[in-house]
Amino acid sequence: MSRSTWRYRNRALAPILGGALLGLSAGAALVMPVSTAEARTAGKFTLAAAGKAPPIYVDANDAKVVAIAARAFAADVQSVSGALPSVETGSPSGETAIVAGTLGQSAAIDRLVAEGKLSVSAIKGQSEGYVVAVVENGVPGVARALVIAGADRRGTAYGIFQLSRMIGVSPWTWWADVKPQQRSELEVSTDRIEQKSPSVKYRGFFINDEDWSIRPWAEEHDPTGTIGPQTYARVCELLLRLRANLLWPAMHKVTVAFNLDADNARVADDYAIVMGASHAEPMLRNNVGEWNHAQRGEYNYDSNGPNVLQYWRERVRTNGRYENLYTIGMRGLHDSAIVAGHEADGVKLLEKVVADQRALFRDELGRDPATVPQVFVPYKEVLDVYRKGMTVPQDAILGWVDDNHGYIRQLSTRAEQKRPGGGGVYYHISYWGRPNDYLWLDSTPPALIGEEMGKAFATNSRAMWMLNVGDIKPGEKGTEYFLDLAYDFDGTSKLSQREWLKAWAARTFDPAQADAIADLLGAYYRLNFARKPEHMGYNDEELGIEGTDMSPVSYGDEAGRRLAAYLALDHKAAQIAADLPAGKRDGFFHLVQYPVRGSAKMNEKILSADRSFLYAWQGRASANLYAQEAVNAFREVKGATATYNAIGNGKWARFMDDAPRYQSVFSAPPVGRVKPSATPSLGVAVEGSVDALVTSPAIAAEDYGLRLNPWRNEGAVKDRLPVFVKATDRRHFIDVFSTGAAPADFTATASEPWIRIDRSDVRLGGDVRLWVSIDWARFSRNRPREGRIVIAGMGVEQTITVVADPATASSGTLVEDNGVIAADPHRYAALRDVGAGGWRHVPGLGRSGHALESGARTASAADAASAPYAEYRFLTRSSGKAQLQLGFVPTFPLNGEHKLRYAVSIDGAPPQLVDVEANKNWSDAVQRATSVTATDWALAKPGRHVLRVYAMDPGLVLDSIVLDLGGLQKSYMPPPETLAGNPQR
Repeated sequence: MSRSTWRYRNRALAPILGGALLGLSAGAALVMPVSTAEARTAGKFTLAAAGKAPPIYVDANDAKVVAIAARAFAADVQSVSGALPSVETGSPSGETAIVAGTLGQSAAIDRLVAEGKLSVSAIKGQSEGYVVAVVENGVPGVARALVIAGADRRGTAYGIFQLSRMIGVSPWTWWADVKPQQRSELEVSTDRIEQKSPSVKYRGFFINDEDWSIRPWAEEHDPTGTIGPQTYARVCELLLRLRANLLWPAMHKVTVAFNLDADNARVADDYAIVMGASHAEPMLRNNVGEWNHAQRGEYNYDSNGPNVLQYWRERVRTNGRYENLYTIGMRGLHDSAIVAGHEADGVKLLEKVVADQRALFRDELGRDPATVPQVFVPYKEVLDVYRKGMTVPQDAILGWVDDNHGYIRQLSTRAEQKRPGGGGVYYHISYWGRPNDYLWLDSTPPALIGEEMGKAFATNSRAMWMLNVGDIKPGEKGTEYFLDLAYDFDGTSKLSQREWLKAWAARTFDPAQADAIADLLGAYYRLNFARKPEHMGYNDEELGIEGTDMSPVSYGDEAGRRLAAYLALDHKAAQIAADLPAGKRDGFFHLVQYPVRGSAKMNEKILSADRSFLYAWQGRASANLYAQEAVNAFREVKGATATYNAIGNGKWARFMDDAPRYQSVFSAPPVGRVKPSATPSLGVAVEGSVDALVTSPAIAAEDYGLRLNPWRNEGAVKDRLPVFVKATDRRHFIDVFSTGAAPADFTATASEPWIRIDRSDVRLGGDVRLWVSIDWARFSRNRPREGRIVIAGMGVEQTITVVADPATASSGTLVEDNGVIAADPHRYAALRDVGAGGWRHVPGLGRSGHALESGARTASAADAASAPYAEYRFLTRSSGKAQLQLGFVPTFPLNGEHKLRYAVSIDGAPPQLVDVEANKNWSDAVQRATSVTATDWALAKPGRHVLRVYAMDPGLVLDSIVLDLGGLQKSYMPPPETLAGNPQR
């Protein structure tokens, strides 16, 4: 069913809330015919009116989760309307009632089915499916009943929580204080809903690296003083509200092991949550909390196998009565390699481990091992063992893993896709480890999650999707998107990142603000994808902060543009918060405003510190002010965190920590400082040069020259601006500053009438950024001309050369500008597909937010002639040597049947073939979110040219295109696009 058709047929399922649909799965189908007792036409069923609500009936013999979900829904109705429905287990009665139950476990539901008053044929055999329907005079003693019938216990719970979504209650109502809109009268549609099995069988998350947030919070808020049954009950309810079914519990040493408190497993079972354990914790064992060296010896299966096997046997025996997904295989005690003894490659040892583990299912559970859910997770070194030829039982799930930074290392081959156990994925949106942590803020774009999990789905990895969420908060948005994909892949994957964010914002906050919030978050993800907040210090896991290579001098001040964009987002978030209803602001702060502010202030801290070193080197008195700005930003992060933890009268005390692992990037940064000149003088610095024209500079505390190397452009001239090109019509800057306490006092005079000077940009300490542009209407020649700007004052006169080139082109044409052509990948002139495969534009993906991906369905090509391509056309003013630099999001080859290659040709020359994976510096690439490859070319003449980029393999994500004709400056990001008629301001 198309999305538009679904929207039409289900328009009445949600109450009227600004026209927004609230959380309905696009996979929900309306199936006819219905039974004679069911409502046939669109109408309304009243959930609350005049302070009263119909009772909710469940069967006392049904699964516990049904009553749990019913009570939660009753509380949701009360939170919206003020009326609290009762939850009862007796015989239904009254004018109206809600009846919820599971097929085969609810007498009322089974009676309706047996009497032909409720059709459930569409969900038979559909695990976790459900039907919601209004039944007229079908339930004895009830004139009109809203019936929720689940194919199994989770299906019933999902059906009940679907009603919560329909009345505007967010899954994050407790976890992020998202309050629903208040309405005294509450209705839902009488249209029938039939929900079949979810897209992915096992869907859930892993609470991990909990040392700094959820664990310290639980110390004060859980009666056990750790992450115990009360906290896990909240976690399990959240999973149900997110339509998930699987949990890997917290497992660090700071947390009491999940199964050491038997009530934890009981709570999970009450909530119908399937329990598993991480890649390092086979057979539901938490090694760091449960393995005792003194009693059991070394955790080494080669030398101490019987004791290790007995350790696993005990857990299967105690927890076998519950619903579990067992991790099989073995690693070290805590996220470390297996101790393999004499088994050098680990293959035979791991095969024996798995065989012995599976024997426990027969011995302790009396079950055929093939019927017991299992997953083998080839994480880190285990993947190397698997690639050496390890045999994994066909009925076990192969749980593929990303590289901890969001890029899946390998997916199923054609043969593996046919395995009965299927494939799965263990995926990170939070990580502690090399080359650098990201434990603080949620910064993985939904577009990247969608691209990677889309490849997984296409290669039949649909048996398990597990998400490492760190502390759950603040990974809420990424978690919800991931689980939306897992529950209803077809419906969710059809939405672009912006469409999903808009729908999420509408149902979570306010339909009137949905567009603004979607745009805000789109920019947030794009900026943070280019460099995560935790990576801004350029530190590795242990070393101190280093200077960034986000240039404050190149391309109109790259660093300044980035910071301005962040500060604008912070300001916009505050505006949106002010416009939201008061009851929505706490949730908005948790889910949107704090991540935006934290990212903005981290960037302000680091980039202002960088600027203080540059300005100290140049002799600006304002260097000290930028040093103070960096310190102020550090303090503002602390203030925002205090606000976060104070929400709900201390409900979240100790939850948010803005310095996880206490890395140096979170500290107050080193800064550059100066002693201002006693006799103020005037200094001048031009775009592109780190050196300034200055006669009596402020004196720097030390020599900061080495810190400037990432920004120092070879051949830069400190008295000449970049060339002004009419086609791109860019402006360039000159900074005029004082070397002492007095602000700069000067005149700026142009030698030609076509040179425009805007001096309105006054900065800290009275520094002035002159923005220079060309009035092309007053430029009388059709060839380049030269002019000058004379800056005079405070006893100083400096002359800056201005060169203008009247070269032009039709709007949208890629043109040369200062020896560079730059384009985002979606600026292609033509695409050629081959079969079902080829390049596809993915909005929101990549550093620019406009990547091309070759997906999972592009077949590997034998040569460029048989490969799909994207074609680009561009104009140059020069000829000769050129280097083409293509940036790729650092994905991996799809599987062992493919490489990660592209081919490229300019002007019909023989294509050059490049293997992206073979040229990737992984550590650098995952922090920069790009892997740049280069090919060398010779352009025979100026003029028009054609570039073709061939997708030789699936899994490529093209992020940037830069052709260096000799003018490329140092910068972190690619240069701004050189598009005619698209000036960069």
